[in-house]
Amino acid sequence: MFTPRLAAAAVITLVAAGCAGQEAPLAPASAAPTVTAQAADRGRMLAAGTCAGCHATGQAGASPMAAAPPFREIAHRYPLDELETRFAEGLATTHPGMPPFVFRASEIDDLIAYLQTLKADR
Repeated sequence: MFTPRLAAAAVITLVAAGCAGQEAPLAPASAAPTVTAQAADRGRMLAAGTCAGCHATGQAGASPMAAAPPFREIAHRYPLDELETRFAEGLATTHPGMPPFVFRASEIDDLIAYLQTLKADR
């Protein structure tokens, strides 16, 4: 026999089962993403392997190619969201001898994370 008490127990059981599978609420979409140390480190390694032949990629030192600005200057010279767009569109030659580069989205995220650390350290 179906009673109001049985109906209430069924509703409570269903609600509890539904809540048990839910994850913690996500941060609002407007929240600024945070730079992770892992992303910045991957970006540093990518810059060292891909760009260091021409650019100084660390906190100090001159670029091996005088026409190639150090990454620490690039981080302050350009808005990072603009650089992110340029990386996504395929970085065109910005100094003599620079080959065209196309980066994957994850690589762009890592490079921007690394540039953020260079910007913050100054």
